[in-house]
Amino acid sequence: MNSLRKKLLLSKLGPKGWGRLHHFRHYYSGGWGDGSGRPLSPCALETFYCFLEAATFPQNSQPSLFLTDAGGVELCWEDSSGEAVQVEFGSAQIEFYVEAQEVEDSVPNSNAQELARRLAA
Repeated sequence: MNSLRKKLLLSKLGPKGWGRLHHFRHYYSGGWGDGSGRPLSPCALETFYCFLEAATFPQNSQPSLFLTDAGGVELCWEDSSGEAVQVEFGSAQIEFYVEAQEVEDSVPNSNAQELARRLAA
């Protein structure tokens, strides 16, 4: 990971988020969990970084990061009114859920920065 991406992760997700992504990238390979977990998708990771560059989060909400069984990355946080926002980055698309608007949808990976601005705090 280059130093710019490390700074991006630390500034947006803090040390815990940086550590989790480092762990996902280096310690999970095919067959993790019950044997069906896939390694982190390079396409999902690139899309996640594009999203993160444009994303802003509420000041009092630290996003959480998860590795999905399909090898994607899921980012979750609470909006300014305490409602859940979940964004899952896959190899071809981004699925998202916004509790306050009762919206569940998906967009192509190419729309990562546009989605980040749409979900901005």
